[in-house]
Amino acid sequence: MKIDIVAFDGMDELDAIGPLEVLRRGGFDVQLVGLEDRVRCANGLNLMTDGRPRSDADLVVFPGGGWTNRAPEGAWAEAASNRWTKTIDDAARRGAMLGSVCTGAMILASAGMLKGRRATTHHGAWADLEESGASLVKERVVDDGDRITAAGVTSGIDLGLHLVERFQGAEAAATIARELEYRAPTSAC
Repeated sequence: MKIDIVAFDGMDELDAIGPLEVLRRGGFDVQLVGLEDRVRCANGLNLMTDGRPRSDADLVVFPGGGWTNRAPEGAWAEAASNRWTKTIDDAARRGAMLGSVCTGAMILASAGMLKGRRATTHHGAWADLEESGASLVKERVVDDGDRITAAGVTSGIDLGLHLVERFQGAEAAATIARELEYRAPTSAC
């Protein structure tokens, strides 16, 4: 399974790196992709991307960051710019899954991909998510088939573990959680 985790200036580091580590440990083909070669994250970490979004990715995940304070870089700016609309539309058209961590859900919502869908995001953006037409579910991970969203920052790890469980089974997810010394909270996905 090919998974692209999107990277952009102002994103929260853990929103991308948490699920990336879990999913790579699960043996998935995971790449950090961007429209630029290098991004500067919300907390100052500079990252090199692995490349551009792949036209055959099975899942495209958007991190958040910078939404609740309307930062000039981050999810708020990315949603306003519409820079990711083509990537999102292309993924949806070919039947790929779309995912998000934290306020990355608002990038998907701004592209109309969460309208009428069960979804979650960071608690500071719940009202915005509901205004977009999504059906807010206050859980750490919400799996609505081809749309999978995770709540705040650390829930990206939960998203990764959920995907491992969904595609490789509960035992594989439990093994990775033990390796990470991470106890995933229970949720009603």
